[in-house]
Amino acid sequence: MNKYLQRCKELLKSSINKVVVIGNESCDLDSAVSAIVFAFFLKNKPTLLRSWYSNDTLVIPVLNVVRNELPLKTEVTFFLKSNGICLDDLVCRDDIDWDNESGMNVVLVDHHVTKLKQNIVGIVDHRPLDSNASFNAEAFHTIELVGSCATLIGREIVSSGVALQESNALYKTPLELLYGAIVLDTVNFSKQADKAKPLDHEIAECIETLQGITEDCRSPHRDALFKSLVAARCDVSELNAYQLLFKDLKTVAQSNRIVTVPGFPMAVQEYLNLPQRKEYFSRFASTTKSNVVVLLGMKVLPDGSVRRDIGVVSINDEPLSEKICTALHENKEMDFALQKIIGPTSCEGTFYQQHNLKASRKQLMPIIMNVLSSLE
Repeated sequence: MNKYLQRCKELLKSSINKVVVIGNESCDLDSAVSAIVFAFFLKNKPTLLRSWYSNDTLVIPVLNVVRNELPLKTEVTFFLKSNGICLDDLVCRDDIDWDNESGMNVVLVDHHVTKLKQNIVGIVDHRPLDSNASFNAEAFHTIELVGSCATLIGREIVSSGVALQESNALYKTPLELLYGAIVLDTVNFSKQADKAKPLDHEIAECIETLQGITEDCRSPHRDALFKSLVAARCDVSELNAYQLLFKDLKTVAQSNRIVTVPGFPMAVQEYLNLPQRKEYFSRFASTTKSNVVVLLGMKVLPDGSVRRDIGVVSINDEPLSEKICTALHENKEMDFALQKIIGPTSCEGTFYQQHNLKASRKQLMPIIMNVLSSLE
């Protein structure tokens, strides 16, 4: 795996024929791992790429984050390093001159809508289908509502047979990377979070079998891995309130409005009490040109249970903020079970405790997009 990543970095500038595999802009563990492993798989077994692949094609995984913000992705850097991957060998978003790579082909993982102008030749995603999405008729695409995009990548690898042939060599690290993302994204298969689907269980168990993890060891193995990943994700001791806003950030820009959606490994209410939060929040809103900021908090308690809360903060568009709050309450596809709470006096906004723990940003983003679309 490291040799492959080193080669990608070395040939990045000189290679003419490129296929880039890139995750979404939050660059969480699922997104990062899916990009790295799927690129590795496509390079070794390029069947899905069909006419877009030739012997001189460089298939490159790209982390959708600028390099100086990679340290903010604490669970990503922790897990990659713990699996022997050198962070310096990775290609980040700002390592590519996108404006001058018009002939480059792109595979999207963990998202299916992009601002990239390059030719999209493949999509693997696990979120609800965006009504505004359009697809290249010749591209391969898999969009299924499972707990983790890594599950879909894992199925491609398992169904291809390569993992069975080389489980102790070529695919040992890739499978371990996928496994960690699945465990984290499904909240360790928690019934309370209800994120895991049958396919998530199937692929995780298949990887466990390939990795020699027996059935009686599965539960403690998953527990230990999950706790280590959550601890790494929650280790924000070196991050200030400004950096936390960028740690897990998604943005929706439409109808001349920008809504930013930072996710925190802590409660929103805890974030709002951090030192210099007000100054950093204002700087963030200015830098991102946000009209509204939607804060999402998720805290995993020591017993493994989850708490979620939401904050909707208007920067300069109170009507838009109110429309988002109304849409959250009236959404029929997913009841967020919101209970309004009082936020700190130092922060104007609307704050909620979220009692439906099954609802996440995957369900929230389409709601925001629909609100913005209605303004056109």
